[in-house]
Amino acid sequence: MLVVLVRHGDAAFGVPDATRELTSRGKEAVQNAFLTYRDFRHRGILGSNDAKGGLGRSASFRLIASPFLRAQQTAELIIKGMEADGLQSPAATSSFLEPEADPKDVVALIEKAHTQGVTELWLVAHNPLLSTLLSLLVDGECQSQSPLATAEIVELEVEWVGLGCATVGFRA
Repeated sequence: MLVVLVRHGDAAFGVPDATRELTSRGKEAVQNAFLTYRDFRHRGILGSNDAKGGLGRSASFRLIASPFLRAQQTAELIIKGMEADGLQSPAATSSFLEPEADPKDVVALIEKAHTQGVTELWLVAHNPLLSTLLSLLVDGECQSQSPLATAEIVELEVEWVGLGCATVGFRA
């Protein structure tokens, strides 16, 4: 299973936090990050017999985003990029992906998707949640990985779901 972590793009300052919008720079950074990752995945298809496949072309694909506006806008940009490649990929929303959510709930969300046969799960969310989740999935401990930057994409290869279960396949 692939788990793709996406931190939202740069957002404008404001209150309340949940309604902060992406800046034009943030939108551009998300689009560039998506294109970089898409190119990485396409190179994998061309250069390997056991490639993971193109974006969203896994047997079962799902994209879930935080309900916060900047994460929803980031998810919309990713979906538009996928649609440009001829893919249909609606997004779901989960409060488990809010900035201060419990990473254990996200691990349970990943486990549920895994048991449902999802082969590619995209999670669009925030720090500190994503950085803590990355550390737990890769190393089994909190804060062992460097924090995700805005508009950063991290691909994790997961064979089973639990602490220390993942390897990083892409990060940029």
